Amino acid sequence: MKRPNHDPYGEVINGVETYEWIIWSLKEKGTAFIGWTDEASTHLDILFAFQVPSAGSNIQGGIQPARDLLVSIMRGGSFGFNLQKEWTHEAYFSEKLHTSGATSLKIAELINEVRSRMSV
Repeated sequence: MKRPNHDPYGEVINGVETYEWIIWSLKEKGTAFIGWTDEASTHLDILFAFQVPSAGSNIQGGIQPARDLLVSIMRGGSFGFNLQKEWTHEAYFSEKLHTSGATSLKIAELINEVRSRMSV
């Protein structure tokens, strides 16, 4: 398995190898955890999870743990994103994950690419 794309400092950046590594890890382990940068001086630790077992009669916010891609930014926000939806605008991710500016654009690219490649 290839390694994720990295910048010169070893931070994970967006790229085909990153998307493929996240998907591989999700399929093999159910989770993926990356130390990621937007290449504009922002570092985020991001946890992805897929097909998560859940308990309780009602998970709130429309999240379907067995179906959605769960994304959590440590010390930030988390949410579940449906794999079947079309390309999603960065403002939606920004609202759910508490990001802004250039970071929101790169986060949207990261999540949209992983979602679209997983649903193929």
